[in-house]
Amino acid sequence: MTTMISLSEAIRKTLEMTSRLPVESVPLSEASGRILAEEVATDIDMPPFDKSSMDGFALRAHDCAKLPATLEVAGQIPAGTYPDFQISKGQAAGIMTGAPMPDGADSVQQVEKTQSPTPTSVSILEPVRPGQNVARRGEIMTTGQRVLASGVRISAAVVGLLATVGKYQVQVYRRPTVAILVTGDELVGVDEIPGPGQIRNSNGYALCAQVLAAGAIAETMGVAADERDELREKIRIGLECDVLILSGGVSMGEYDFVAEALTELGTNIHYNKVRVKPGKPTVFGHRGDTLVFGLPGNPVSASTIFELIARPALRKMMGFAQFQNLQVEAVLDGEFVSKTNRAYFHPAHTCFRDGAYHTTPLQTTGSADIWAFARSNSYVIAPPEQDYFEVSQKVGVLFHGDSHPANCEEGSPA
Repeated sequence: MTTMISLSEAIRKTLEMTSRLPVESVPLSEASGRILAEEVATDIDMPPFDKSSMDGFALRAHDCAKLPATLEVAGQIPAGTYPDFQISKGQAAGIMTGAPMPDGADSVQQVEKTQSPTPTSVSILEPVRPGQNVARRGEIMTTGQRVLASGVRISAAVVGLLATVGKYQVQVYRRPTVAILVTGDELVGVDEIPGPGQIRNSNGYALCAQVLAAGAIAETMGVAADERDELREKIRIGLECDVLILSGGVSMGEYDFVAEALTELGTNIHYNKVRVKPGKPTVFGHRGDTLVFGLPGNPVSASTIFELIARPALRKMMGFAQFQNLQVEAVLDGEFVSKTNRAYFHPAHTCFRDGAYHTTPLQTTGSADIWAFARSNSYVIAPPEQDYFEVSQKVGVLFHGDSHPANCEEGSPA
């Protein structure tokens, strides 16, 4: 039975069937890119002591009311050493950035604004106000204060914060395992020269790259021939993962063998066609807790449906708060015609210039044109009710999940 639904309905149904994965504890060194599954509080004040924010001299600002002021140098304070002396009237101490302030000092004058007439004295040449160039204890955060909420993506900066507050083990949502199986007698390895009627297996590699970029664990299963028993056995193995992604069907042009094998193995199919271009023959189902995506065989179609439907599901599984790729409004830098009654996602290159996004639809021969697709970082979105878009018109643009808006000055695609 064929069930054709809109793209929005396909995304809704898919996300309804998708659950966040359990929490696990990982070393901080392995937490980058994951989603935090706990609130984090600091166990120390930060800074943990009053410290200098400059290389210079720690002193009492009152002693520099009249300039130049010549002060006795009572000692030197390198970073990592707590001073065992205090600053009295008329004294200063050489101090390094990050070093603790000595008792009695309330300010630091940076070294560039001083002179040293003798090894034991320093002349202060410019005014100093109380507290100048001093970072106070606890001014960034105080012991017990919450510094991170659950659901935060762990970036390099967040890793640095977690290290600062002593989180050497971090609670994160588990990454899904994703089995990738491509089908078709016509497929050969990338290290082979295709014979008559054959093509190289590009989808397996492209989908693997997309899964890894999404933050999931890819388990490639190679190519399944258009033969019932082999296909059924590989699908059975793939269903042991959190997600099974299939690409392509059979040589007859339908996915009969795939659907038959999935059904025999207990998979519930929720839809098998989506009103979108490219990617209409898309299958989604589940068996137990395993999600199953049957993607088209054409490379642009497979990658596009991954971005539109599969990647949001993976993000939800991993605890992301935002499931969809970045979508913006952009100025169209070339006219565009949509010849379909489906929602159309056309490869484009989008950049930021003069305070606005600009997008250029790329010339393409269709959903097998992997060269054009490789030059894109986004899609122009054409709703089904509109077929012509003028130059300078504003249109919706969806970025690829592993792409970011470029500055136009960085150059156009080759």
